[in-house]
Amino acid sequence: MTSQPQSLSSSMDDNCTMNFRGKLLAIDSNLGDQDVERLKFLCRDCVSHKKLEKSSSALHIFDHLLTEELLSEEDSFFLAELLYIIKQKSLLRHLCYTKEQVESLLPARRRVSLFRNLLYDLSEGMDSDNLNGMIFLLKDMIPKTQMTSLSLLAHLEKQAQIDEDNLTLLEDLCKKVMPNFIRKIEKYKREK
Repeated sequence: MTSQPQSLSSSMDDNCTMNFRGKLLAIDSNLGDQDVERLKFLCRDCVSHKKLEKSSSALHIFDHLLTEELLSEEDSFFLAELLYIIKQKSLLRHLCYTKEQVESLLPARRRVSLFRNLLYDLSEGMDSDNLNGMIFLLKDMIPKTQMTSLSLLAHLEKQAQIDEDNLTLLEDLCKKVMPNFIRKIEKYKREK
């Protein structure tokens, strides 16, 4: 008789895990290709670049986060933070969070670095003219492939042209192409 409660408990645990994975599947089904690229960019500090490059869906990213123990059924805040940053706030309900809850928890539980947030904000504020201007200025430093704002910033970071303590190139580019963004860089320097 004692083995029956154990199997029932095991069955309930499996069910909870299945329900959590079901929630992740529901979130994935509401995310597009651009959202996946945004998630990959935001996870660059937490998951290896090779794993992220091979990820073609949000489910792959979720698997990496689960493996790295950055995401679990008991603590899904990191994913809530990511969804909040990429402005998919309606999907927070799948994780039992509201926009207000995430905002109040961010100061204490933030996992996405201020630097990564700065780069993400820059990419979101960059229109095609800004991007083309930056690509033109960086012609000798970047590959001749088509780039998005996120891939351009990721490339500069990968080539060690920018990092959280070295924003000189980014500042120079912004002065010439996006002068309104200089204030955000200055704010980042004060807060880091």
